[in-house]
Amino acid sequence: MATKQDQESRTILKKLSIFLVLFYSIYYILSIVLVGGFHVNWQQLGRFPFRINQFEFNPAAGGDALGAWLAMVLTFTCSLALTYLVVKATRKAWDYVVTTSLFHFVICCIVNQAFPVNWIWWLTLILCNVILSLAAEITNYYLVDMRDIQLDH
Repeated sequence: MATKQDQESRTILKKLSIFLVLFYSIYYILSIVLVGGFHVNWQQLGRFPFRINQFEFNPAAGGDALGAWLAMVLTFTCSLALTYLVVKATRKAWDYVVTTSLFHFVICCIVNQAFPVNWIWWLTLILCNVILSLAAEITNYYLVDMRDIQLDH
């Protein structure tokens, strides 16, 4: 259950900043593994999470394009644990996921100085967003909200 303190803007911003830092930490850790695994040039590591072009982000293309797609999918999959550890509220889980996706979209536009027109990138982002939102709400509901309440008699 949410407490009064959890509803304050300061608490929400603190949790969101922690969530974003951990989200991008996971993204870069997975990117390091995938850059090494797919033998991508190490100079591309900084931009690896922000690839939006068809030839840079396509699981069918293989190589580094597959690595960029896998990095996004695996990051959103690992972020399920973040919603449990950081958010700890069923009603707010989807808020943090959607805000993180919007933030990622804005950062991708800034880094690439272009609007993403790759349908694979959009489909992956939307599906990851929807699946993570639903899974985060279910996880927080069963592991946080439905846990046994201790009563002192």
